[in-house]
Amino acid sequence: MPEPTTPELTRSPPGSGTGGTIAGDGWLGRAPCLIDGERIEPAGALTAAVTAVVDPYTGQTVGDVADAGPELVGHAVHAARRAAPAWAATPASERARVLERAAALLLDRGPSLARLVTREMGMPVTLAEATQGELPARVLASFAEATRRFGWVEDADGAELRHVPLGVVAAITPWNMPVYQIVAKVGAALAAGNTVVLKPSELTPFDAVVLVGLFGDAGLPPGALNLVQGGAATGACLVNRPEVAHVSFTGGVAAGKAVASAAGARLASVTLELGGKSPAVLLPDADLAHAVPAVLRSALVNSGQACNATTRLVVPAARAGEIEELLAAALAQVAPGDPRRRDVNFGPLVSGRQRARVRAFIADALACGARPVEHEDIDVPRCGFFVAPRVFTDVPEEAKVLREEVFGPVVVVQTYTDEAEALKVAGDTDYGLSAEVWSADTERAAAFGRALRVGQVKVNGVRTRERPAVPFGGFGLSGFGRELGRAGIAELTAVTAVLR
Repeated sequence: MPEPTTPELTRSPPGSGTGGTIAGDGWLGRAPCLIDGERIEPAGALTAAVTAVVDPYTGQTVGDVADAGPELVGHAVHAARRAAPAWAATPASERARVLERAAALLLDRGPSLARLVTREMGMPVTLAEATQGELPARVLASFAEATRRFGWVEDADGAELRHVPLGVVAAITPWNMPVYQIVAKVGAALAAGNTVVLKPSELTPFDAVVLVGLFGDAGLPPGALNLVQGGAATGACLVNRPEVAHVSFTGGVAAGKAVASAAGARLASVTLELGGKSPAVLLPDADLAHAVPAVLRSALVNSGQACNATTRLVVPAARAGEIEELLAAALAQVAPGDPRRRDVNFGPLVSGRQRARVRAFIADALACGARPVEHEDIDVPRCGFFVAPRVFTDVPEEAKVLREEVFGPVVVVQTYTDEAEALKVAGDTDYGLSAEVWSADTERAAAFGRALRVGQVKVNGVRTRERPAVPFGGFGLSGFGRELGRAGIAELTAVTAVLR
């Protein structure tokens, strides 16, 4: 086996510039834990559960990760607890400066970090640069600004209201937008004066190693941010630690329910972001030539592996034929291939397991009688975990693809006869994360959107990534609580009222 070339990320003095380098195409080794500024490999690595980290395009194993185990999880939580008083007492202005320095470092190292994410989970490198480098840097800068503007002490009826940290926050993040998801949780927690124990997905552990080291280079004190590696067993150990005051989790519904149940049993608070089945509503006056390709791009971003992907296209029945033609033309713009190439806009799914899951949804839709929208064949590579995009119309109610989150490149078209029916169709879901509304009249679109029970309504193609300070979260099976901006910071504070 080749010698490991995992980034060296042991704690260095602020500004020393040794926050880690990223190997090109070499063996990445075993993903370490980073606890109290020290790099630690799980002691029980020979017996602990080990997960291979597989490049989804080549199918080659590029590294692996072992479950941290209860002892290392406890070590990380204790380190965070020891660091909590000093970090909570750090002035908000200094916390903001640390976040700003981290943002600058992330922007500088974004291209190399993006390439690492591409190796881990197959995201096209141009998308990774935008969403796993540039966007997280903007999010951190936004948190820094919000930290300065936040009303940490307020007056209410003559009482002094003090927004105080919760303590130790557990951040459990997914594989689909790994760097962004870490920053959204960790940035808010640190801004609020909390300390953090991070558990990233076992499928994307190495970008987390780099990112935690980057915070150290930005001047974050040892113990304020700790990293434990592993799968569900590590996550369960972390959620069940009595010292953890709050759990911020992004993932599937079943896992989210388990997290909420475990945390609730000891009265720890929880933030859950659990996915969606987001509609894109095209009102009758929408510019279809512009809207349809834009909605399809949103649906297929990251090969459909996005919680707010617009996987339900709600359109006027009178224009359904025209819309199908536009969809066929838009599908011709999909360019699958090696995600490291800059001319590729459609990469593989993250794993063979995910590919099998998406194929099962497609098979069920066809068995139920859903009609695929006709288009030229999309030639996906034979290597890698690819599934070609599919768009279905005339989808019967019993088809799983209509109601369940697929997390793959599958879109359904639903029709309506008037706006009242459009509202009913768009709202007929157990999720409530996001929606798009398109109209020639932006106020008409906004008014329609206000009637939807979703966390975000995007009018005429506004992208979430363009507004990093806007809260993100949902209703129903999409979870509860909010991330990003002032709301994300407030989510991770408590209020002490001093009455005099």
